[in-house]
Amino acid sequence: MRVTVDCHMLGAPSAGDAGNGRYAQMLVAALAATAAPGDDVVALISHPAARDHLNGAGAVMVAEGGPRRLLHHGPGAMASLRAAAGFFHYVAPPRPTAPSLLIVHDASFIHDPQWLSRRAVRMLRALVPRSARRAARVVAVSETAAADISAALGIPADQIDVVVTHAAAAFRPREGARARVADRLGLSDFILAVGDLGPRKNIPALAEAVERLGGPELAIVGKPGHGGLSILAEAGGRWLGPVEDDLLAELYSAASAVAVPSLYEGFGITALEAMACGAPVVVSDRGALPEVVADAGLVVAPTPVALADALAAAIEPATAERLRSAGPVRAGAFTRRATGEAAWSVVRRAVG
Repeated sequence: MRVTVDCHMLGAPSAGDAGNGRYAQMLVAALAATAAPGDDVVALISHPAARDHLNGAGAVMVAEGGPRRLLHHGPGAMASLRAAAGFFHYVAPPRPTAPSLLIVHDASFIHDPQWLSRRAVRMLRALVPRSARRAARVVAVSETAAADISAALGIPADQIDVVVTHAAAAFRPREGARARVADRLGLSDFILAVGDLGPRKNIPALAEAVERLGGPELAIVGKPGHGGLSILAEAGGRWLGPVEDDLLAELYSAASAVAVPSLYEGFGITALEAMACGAPVVVSDRGALPEVVADAGLVVAPTPVALADALAAAIEPATAERLRSAGPVRAGAFTRRATGEAAWSVVRRAVG
């Protein structure tokens, strides 16, 4: 049995949702690693550079163009591959040749549209509910997201499956990372924030929190998303742009702390990767972040004062040592095998 995974975000030259792209990358890897004899997975990609992120997994190019590639090219690709089912993000083809498994990362386009562009909100509100109704199964990336999606879209809970992701192998504690990052980037004592930058990421509040500390520098990794350039201008700090996984793992390991102050996350892959690298992690109490970090990070309200207090605690030696030990253990609970087995279970539930 063959399944396809929509990986159109991988290798994109412009800003997109890095977390969604990472989820697709890890889903392909997990499906391939846990496939039974006779089963396999093929990624549907829109950028040649996506192949660099797939660790040798099979891939087929489909046309670029956002939803258009799904509406017009997805079914043809699935038919040519004789796919038994296909995973899609947010929007699925109206006339698929096999059951669609619709991944909805969060329902912010319903409950907090101000975080997105007007065009994105219009498109998502028009297409996602329709796609969810015709999907064989809806897939959420956390228990928190599943409950939110059910409430926002009116989907019965028993039609939603949860398939959580895991950290890539590159994300592990890196001995000597502090010295290497200092030599390469001139960063020594710094708080790290990672992700496509938009209003939801709450970076200005983090910048104010770091300023209150009066010591560490704020370093930011990612592409500017909707409104991101003005957010960067307001926040200040050191913007490093997008970086490859090896350097990102070095930054996580070298950081005095990693902060995820988001106003909402359907999962929060940055927090998971940072914990896997042994970084002290401070996250907001919104969305699925508390679910992901459990007691291996500090969970606080996403306000400048609360974030500053938590960061001060996280870099205090005793607390930092506890978090650096607890993070990899917590991250280790999210495994490739668990992701793959959950995903194949969804496939088999859909195809019967």
